[in-house]
Amino acid sequence: MPDNFKPGFTATGIGTLPHRDPQAAVSDVLTRLDEMPYWPQLPQRDPAEDMTPQYAPALEPLVSATPGTRQVKVFGGLGREEALAAFYERLLGGSLESFDLQPAMAAGYFAFLEALSQAPAGAFPWLKGHVTGPITMGLGLAGLDEKALLYDDEVAEAIARGLGAAAAAQARRLGATGRPVMIFFDEPGLSGFGSAFTPISRERVLALLGAAFEEARGRADMVIGVHCCGNTDWSLLVDAGADVLNLDSEGYSRHLLLYPESVRTLLERGGAVAWGAVPTAEYKGNETAKGLWAGLHELLRALEEKGLPHDLLASQALVSPACGMGTLTEDQARAILDLTVQVSALARELYV
Repeated sequence: MPDNFKPGFTATGIGTLPHRDPQAAVSDVLTRLDEMPYWPQLPQRDPAEDMTPQYAPALEPLVSATPGTRQVKVFGGLGREEALAAFYERLLGGSLESFDLQPAMAAGYFAFLEALSQAPAGAFPWLKGHVTGPITMGLGLAGLDEKALLYDDEVAEAIARGLGAAAAAQARRLGATGRPVMIFFDEPGLSGFGSAFTPISRERVLALLGAAFEEARGRADMVIGVHCCGNTDWSLLVDAGADVLNLDSEGYSRHLLLYPESVRTLLERGGAVAWGAVPTAEYKGNETAKGLWAGLHELLRALEEKGLPHDLLASQALVSPACGMGTLTEDQARAILDLTVQVSALARELYV
């Protein structure tokens, strides 16, 4: 992570947009998020851009996607051991580029790269990408025994390392534009951590996230974030080595207050919190930037009362929507991006 990583309430985005036209989606991002734009997933354009099938090619032959659908196949007709061996042969001996996104399944990514190639050299000082996290991917795929692959230790680790390689391939390609890169591992599946619905130990989550982060950092330079749009054990993500925590602070801010020492540890080692201060699933259309900033300001003050330094909270912060916007309308998505930029500006003006 760069020594000078001080985002100071930089605005960025999360995952999906509802657009079907990738150029229009990228334009809506670049004209608003001019400090840290991100490439948009477009699942309404093609269901293969959902977070599970979109990263299936990076995991072949453990997982393979069916073009034009959300369907994925496990082991692709191979036996489990044969699929694992073939995957590790790819991982250890193949090219990193084979883990990158494919044009047919990531139109927003390639439209983003094309737009960047035509942008002035000084434009867009940071870039943000994202991959599906290993917990969420493992929960979303069932093995031949119909149990989630998350509970097959060997396959789950292979998935984690494949997604780490996918993050590295993306970071290298984005970084080739001459800009530093942040990659989020999107982990909505961690919302169930600790419940009967996700019976997995803390140690196992740490091991899988650690494997993904190790693979990513060993192959490319990037800042690594984790996005979870529900409540989770936030200390877990800090202990796993994430550089940035991204939460729905509009909906779950009080839960983070249970982990002040973990937040302090994160910020003091140069990491940051990306505050998902603008609602998405709960967006009503009557929100104002001042009202949303008031809610975020209250949370920051509560953290100060728990002993976190004001200056550290101010310098080590980003602002984002609470989650992706793939199920909304394009007008709603643009309004949410506008609110994100406005909350960022208010934070920079008023929290100094």
